[in-house]
Amino acid sequence: MKLRPFHFRLRSFAAAGFATLLALAGGVFLATTPASAVVADGITALTGFSVGTLNPPFATGTINQAASNISFTIPSAASAATNGDVIKIQAQPHASANCSKSATDFVGFSNFAGITVVPVGTGTLTLTPTLSTAASDPASCAGVNDVLTLTASGASGTGPFTVTISLIDYNVGVTADPGTIAVGISSTTTTPVTTTFYAINTGITSPPSDASVINNGATATANNPAVVVTNNGATGTVSNIVVTESTLGAVNHTLCIVPDTAPSSPTAFTFTAPGTVTVGGGGAVAGTPVLSAGAISIPITTPSTTATTYTIAGAVVATSGAVTGPAAVTVVTGNSTCGTDLFGIASGLVVFGIAPTINAAIAGTDADGTAIAEMAAGLVATSGCPVGNAVVLATDQNFPDALAASYLAAFLHTGILLTPTAGLSAETQAALQNFGITKVYVVGGLLAISQNTINQVNATPAYTCGGPASGTKTGANIAVFQTLAGTTEYDTAQMIATLPGSGNVHSVNLSGAYLNQYNGTTGNESSSPIASGALRTAIVASGASYQDASSASVLAYNNQFPLILTDPNSLSSQAQTALQSLGIQQAIVLGGPLAVSNADVTSIIGLGSGISVIRVGGQDATDTSQDIASFELQVTTLNAGLGWSTTWHNRILVARGDFYSDALAGCVLAVLNTTPLLLTENPTTLGQYLTGFLNAGGSAAGVDGLNLVTASTGDIQTIQPLGGPIALFFSTLQAMAAAVAAG
Repeated sequence: MKLRPFHFRLRSFAAAGFATLLALAGGVFLATTPASAVVADGITALTGFSVGTLNPPFATGTINQAASNISFTIPSAASAATNGDVIKIQAQPHASANCSKSATDFVGFSNFAGITVVPVGTGTLTLTPTLSTAASDPASCAGVNDVLTLTASGASGTGPFTVTISLIDYNVGVTADPGTIAVGISSTTTTPVTTTFYAINTGITSPPSDASVINNGATATANNPAVVVTNNGATGTVSNIVVTESTLGAVNHTLCIVPDTAPSSPTAFTFTAPGTVTVGGGGAVAGTPVLSAGAISIPITTPSTTATTYTIAGAVVATSGAVTGPAAVTVVTGNSTCGTDLFGIASGLVVFGIAPTINAAIAGTDADGTAIAEMAAGLVATSGCPVGNAVVLATDQNFPDALAASYLAAFLHTGILLTPTAGLSAETQAALQNFGITKVYVVGGLLAISQNTINQVNATPAYTCGGPASGTKTGANIAVFQTLAGTTEYDTAQMIATLPGSGNVHSVNLSGAYLNQYNGTTGNESSSPIASGALRTAIVASGASYQDASSASVLAYNNQFPLILTDPNSLSSQAQTALQSLGIQQAIVLGGPLAVSNADVTSIIGLGSGISVIRVGGQDATDTSQDIASFELQVTTLNAGLGWSTTWHNRILVARGDFYSDALAGCVLAVLNTTPLLLTENPTTLGQYLTGFLNAGGSAAGVDGLNLVTASTGDIQTIQPLGGPIALFFSTLQAMAAAVAAG
């Protein structure tokens, strides 16, 4: 299986400079080495900090509870200067510092089996462990060993070294917050002394943890069934919250529901109505819920004499930001006010999901109408009409010509209109006038666009932008300015790719995208680029199927990469000619070997002085489409993608994946902003790969962990459907929103 960067599927980027980042994958956190840290011997640039699989949660008020191992790497060569350096591992309760509420609110080390240091290269290094209480802890924490210090000695050789701390046990206080234990790491060098503590409450979105804690007296559940509220100021009722006592009177004084903030909840919301509470018996009596300092506060006038349940229903929230994903709360009890409660019941408890906005579909009554709507939406920024008064015209009865023409449409700063082969559709004819078209580039031969259709175009009076309603007649007819037509679709695609000339082909440095970074198939690709720096780039896709080229049409349009079609089994001579005449140095091949064979790739690599190949391919078309989206969004600082995450406005385009009509002319929407185009399995089914992409877009890390590089750049905040309700059912759109909300 392929690997994806960060949250979704961890890719192993080989890009220069990535050594300064820590990767996030299942509990590992990301941070950059501070500018002030002097990395003379590497001890301040610890990488690969990770934890093992979490053990089953253990309860508050227990001792010697087994947690998973902690591992990290000291990356650079050891030296004499390493001796005396220290690494500190600090543990504390979820979402708070040790003893922040009381002397029984703590997590501390009780034992560990040992420290293992293994050189990846050569050399030796000894780390001597000691336990102590953090200097920042209050006096009430005296005796809590929450800091494990490792002191370096005996350093020799080149390293790097992998370090594993095994069989860790914790003591947990009776009022420690439930949730994952926050684990921080800091390091110092002897000259100069620098310390960086990566832990909770220091901007880390997902602090690492090697254990989790549950409450010994009560538990809480919610969001069953799942509830969704739209982002950006929408209101909605959250799911029921059920608090279940395991010991009598565990809930006492007040029961408080407090909105979480990052990292427990990546979303922003406030309670606007407290709802009602129902007590399950047990002699307990609860008062009327009220809002208090943003929390729901429920007075417990009489604690239970027999363990019982409390059900909070009908609480209303308002979302206050664009961020999407699970929204969570902390549930506490044990004192007269929410701010002084000592007894944590749950933290990070998801009570609803915040869903992206679903825009009205860009659609017409048929394929021609949808193409017109897409062109109108894409050209809003240019007063609704193309600046050069030109348009590309393709058949609506097949896909190769229109998809290959996405590159030509960008060159002409226009869109693509569709028509039946036999004659010009009335709606397309009207669109030609309304868009102020004077020149038409026809793609495809007479079997695609008939002579009758061409005659009808030439006989249509031309208008300025606005057409008969608000424009004026030019005094001439619209003219078919040029016809790009070959014997086969491959000939036509070659003509389209080469018309703008080699000088129009853009170059990009993608040196970090090789080594199967986006290839989850058995298809081959190059191990590295043929040269350093930016390379002249083209897209190669199958001419026998439409899905991969559909997803990449916005890429061809936005980045000015020719979209060259080939036979799936062997490289078409037309594709070979186009690649060579355009001086292509780097080819982005779409799909697995069933779409573009290994023989195709071998032929591409062997052309001329050599062309390096990046394969972007998944298990099916929907998987490939989200691979393409990841490639488009990935940060350019790693040279592993195109950097759309800085300009995509957190919006995705989605079209049905079982027919080509709605995505055929969607490339023009790249005019608005760099927006990936994803595919469903069919009008009613998302498919597992699109669902996974949507989940990542609502997670704390975001699509491919991009939120950990720059906040919110990996969030999916808006879904833009292409095609009407038959193309994408309303239930399908709801499922998309719910997938993002679930995170």
